[in-house]
Amino acid sequence: MMKAYIQTDKSGEFYNVNAFIAYEGFRNFGFETEKFTDADEISDCNPEHIVVGGIGNVRKRLKNLNINRPDKEIDYPEELKPFLKRKVWESTINTIFKDKSSRDIFIKPKTETKLFAGKVISHEMDFLGLIDQEKDTEIWCSERIDFKTEWRCFIRYKEILDIRRYKGGWGTKLDVKTVEGAIERFTSQPNSYALDFGVTGNDETVLVEVNDGHSLGTYGISQAHYAKFLSARWSELTRTEDYLNF
Repeated sequence: MMKAYIQTDKSGEFYNVNAFIAYEGFRNFGFETEKFTDADEISDCNPEHIVVGGIGNVRKRLKNLNINRPDKEIDYPEELKPFLKRKVWESTINTIFKDKSSRDIFIKPKTETKLFAGKVISHEMDFLGLIDQEKDTEIWCSERIDFKTEWRCFIRYKEILDIRRYKGGWGTKLDVKTVEGAIERFTSQPNSYALDFGVTGNDETVLVEVNDGHSLGTYGISQAHYAKFLSARWSELTRTEDYLNF
C-alpha cells in the first residue's frame, strides 16, 4: 500500500498549508495517509513511505532510515554560475562583520539552512542576532541585485512542472528560454528541485538560487503537482520506486 506521513502540530492540525495540499494530493492518488508530529514517532521502517514535513523532520526521518543525504545544500551549483550574473562567495558572519568593505551585500546561511532568513547587510545593526560567540556561522554572500519580480520554477525530471511568482510586480516577463537553458546546463540536478529566477530592472532573467525539492513550499501549485514533485525527490533520496512518475 502506498503511504504518506503528513506532519501536523501538537493539536493534530496540519502544520501549514503545504502539509494540507500534500495530504489532498497524495490522498487523491490513492495513498494511505497518516499524521505525525515528530519523525521519531514513525516506527515504520519502509523507506517507500513518503514523509511530508519541515526540513528538520524530513532529514530526521532519512537519518532514522540510515539514509545518507548530501550534507551540503544545492544553493549555487557550479554548472549554473553563468546564470547568477553576480559574484557569489563563501564566508563567515565574523569575517563579514570585521570587513567594513563588505556592506550592501546579501547573505544567507550555508550549512544550517533555517538558522536565519537571507538578508541584505548594509550596516552594523544588520548583524544583530546573527553573531554567535560560540561558533562562527558559515554563510553565502552575494553582490546585491534588485529584482523587480521573483519566480519559483518547479522542476521535475528535467522538465518545468509549474512556475509561480512569489515576490514583486506582475509587470515583468520571465524569460522561460533562460530557465530551460539552466535546466539543460544543470547536469547534477536532483529529480525535483526549484530554480528561483528574478527579473531585473533592465528585464534580464537572473538566477536567484536553487532549492532542493524535499521540503519546498507549494507557492500555489496544484495538489497533484505537489504530490508528484515531493514523490520524485523522496524516491530518489530513498532509492525507491516513484509511484507518481507519470
